[in-house]
Amino acid sequence: MRWHKEHSVDDENMMRHPRDSVGWKEFDQEHISFSVDARNVRLGLANDVFNPFNNMSKPYNVWPVILVPYNLPPWLCMKDQFFMLSLLIPGSKAPGNEIDMYLRPLIDQLIDLWEDGVEMYDASRKQLFQLHAALLWTINDFPAYGNLSGWSTKGKLACPTCNGETDSLWLKYGRKHCYMSHLHFLSPDHSWRKNKANFNGNTDHSTPCELSGHDLLNQLDNVGDVVFGKGVRKRKRRPDELNWTKTNIFFQLPYWSTLKIRHNLDVIHIEKNICDNVLGTLMMIPSKIKYSVNARRVLLLLGIKQELHLQEHGQKLIMPPACYTLHGDDRRSVCEWLQAVKFPYGFAGNIARCVTLNGCKISGMKNHDCHIFLQRLLPVFIAGYLRPDIRLALTELSTFFRQLYTCTLAIDVLKRLEDDISIIFCKLEMILPPAFFDVMVHLAIHLPREALYAGLVQYRWMYSFERYWGKFKRYVRNTARAKGSIAEAYIHIECLTFCSMYLHNVETRYHREEAMEHYNKLRDECVINIDSVYENQFPLWFKEHIRQLRNSSLDEVSDDLYALACGPDPWVASYTSCIMNGTRFHTKHREEHPLTQNSGVLVPGENQGSPIDFYRVLMDIIELNYLGWRHVYLFKCDWFDVCDMRRGIRVGSHFTSLDSTRKSYPEDPFVLGCQASQVFYLKDTSLGRNWLVVQKVTTRNVYDIPSTIVDDQDDDEEAKEEAYQHEEYSPPAHFVHQDDTCVDMPLHRLDIDSIVLYETVMLDHPNPIGMEDEFLSKDSSSEESDWNSDNTSESSGKDGDNHHETDSNY
Repeated sequence: MRWHKEHSVDDENMMRHPRDSVGWKEFDQEHISFSVDARNVRLGLANDVFNPFNNMSKPYNVWPVILVPYNLPPWLCMKDQFFMLSLLIPGSKAPGNEIDMYLRPLIDQLIDLWEDGVEMYDASRKQLFQLHAALLWTINDFPAYGNLSGWSTKGKLACPTCNGETDSLWLKYGRKHCYMSHLHFLSPDHSWRKNKANFNGNTDHSTPCELSGHDLLNQLDNVGDVVFGKGVRKRKRRPDELNWTKTNIFFQLPYWSTLKIRHNLDVIHIEKNICDNVLGTLMMIPSKIKYSVNARRVLLLLGIKQELHLQEHGQKLIMPPACYTLHGDDRRSVCEWLQAVKFPYGFAGNIARCVTLNGCKISGMKNHDCHIFLQRLLPVFIAGYLRPDIRLALTELSTFFRQLYTCTLAIDVLKRLEDDISIIFCKLEMILPPAFFDVMVHLAIHLPREALYAGLVQYRWMYSFERYWGKFKRYVRNTARAKGSIAEAYIHIECLTFCSMYLHNVETRYHREEAMEHYNKLRDECVINIDSVYENQFPLWFKEHIRQLRNSSLDEVSDDLYALACGPDPWVASYTSCIMNGTRFHTKHREEHPLTQNSGVLVPGENQGSPIDFYRVLMDIIELNYLGWRHVYLFKCDWFDVCDMRRGIRVGSHFTSLDSTRKSYPEDPFVLGCQASQVFYLKDTSLGRNWLVVQKVTTRNVYDIPSTIVDDQDDDEEAKEEAYQHEEYSPPAHFVHQDDTCVDMPLHRLDIDSIVLYETVMLDHPNPIGMEDEFLSKDSSSEESDWNSDNTSESSGKDGDNHHETDSNY
């Protein structure tokens, strides 16, 4: 529990743990009396809904409230054995804004833990101390965000970060709000701020401002007393209340207003919604399409993107095809390409099973599928079908999420991402219709700032908790007492977990001296590497030299070195798969029929003094046996030609492509298995069938944490139990192009016939005088429906299934 202060390395530019975030450091400076003792616990609170019966036809949901301790090291911090189930809210209806009544006992305990603490015993130091705890933030999806924060996530001011400055438009025909004024986040002197025709028809010279906790308290002073309970009459919200529905109960914590960030935007649901919008727009999926007839009528009213306006021809309407859509053979080719994709084992979900060639529809993709699709597949398959400016904007969006998801992130890169995402969204605004930019798309622009304040997204997303709900579902043995089954099973597992940890610590302390002696012996051993000019003569010379040295002085030659000098057994074993450094590898022959791909191998090296990555395909796995049951594994591979930069390999700004027909180094096919890392290959749709795009893979639950020297003798054991680490792969630091290519390119496709609509639709031509009546912006004072929304509108009359259904859409 003291790792965050005593075992981590201070690096001003690198973020590896929430302790490296700005919010954590400012909290320590604001509350020195709390931060002086490293044993005081920092907590995160997660809340979500799930159906314990795995049957959505049964109107019964459970709302668990989980506490997560952040004092632990990264490889333990988000493990479910350390999750603390504090509340279990049952019911067929969602608690909505009334969740504060259920949170009342937990808030009282958190206040007591902050002010008075609880007496605890420190077994490592053998002393009693007063333990305090603080809640840093909440973790939840966007609908639950509104219930916990008190800020309604619906309507014209749906963005809680922009607050009262949320710039939105009411789409008359789409019957929804859009949030497409991302010029607001560009630098003040950017040339795009004056461009009306390619954005929302208005110039924007404003700059975003950041609200502190005290500013929010001043806003909440305008919110009257909110009465909770069933049957309470709905009330109208006044304009000075903005989108506040209540004063959330967390502000009763003495430190809550001083926090840099209080409620996290869930990145996985934001990414899923962006993926659905992009995929639905490109593939013309009816339920996700964003350029329908009504969307074209909106363009006419706004007076933007005239090339895509509906055209009247007698009793018919002509709808020009958009430049960002795939038609006919292109859609079928994309579906066939997606069905042929092979991922590494355990790397992706059921993307292939979600692809249906009948009608070229792609549906049923879950959060993890969308995560893989947006970051890995999208930049590759659009390369052969979309024009360069659209392809570049979508590829930069994919790269943005890949960099944001890394387990080790530089702060200067994070600040650059904050500028990049605003430029990317402005590019997309020039191309895509306003209906594309719903509130979930808009929220992505705030993700880099939240990562800077609260740390890496892996500690603040719903992935870990959604997997945890699957265990809760298996706990239900008595369907008539679902909540009791979950609570009882949780208590049993928690007791067994802590008992096993206690017994392990006792046994380890009992053998402390032997373990330390053995560890020091292994650390002092050295490996001798000798470079020989003559490869044929070196093995015999090395064997004879070590024998003579061992005969003269037995202590100077270790057993490992002697076994290496004697050479391997002439009989070797051959395998088709193995697990090396936590990564599963398969040979190429084994992958002919399965749907997985684990034969890609990467080994770093040098070419004429310059570092270079060598790529290959694994053909065989050979085990060499030495004296003393020692084993060495060799990978026999086919090497790709990576030295010919014109014909063998092409390194682009966002990914690397290889010519699979060009091979090299046939005389040197072997490499040590411990030196290899894994990649997988995708067919390059732009360069041809023989070219493959390289996708690097990072093993899950591997962290780049520098080791530290610990002086405390009581913590020697903990210092030695370091997890095996790899450097987390991060894409190169590419800067987003800020050219005006999107401005000059046409928005409709000339190679496809226009769509003829036989239904008679009366087009409304824009009226400059009445434009304010058609669109509601942040300056409008019109009494729109979300001004009249009730403080319990999110919960009243909605059951748990409806909330869960809304959650799945997010």
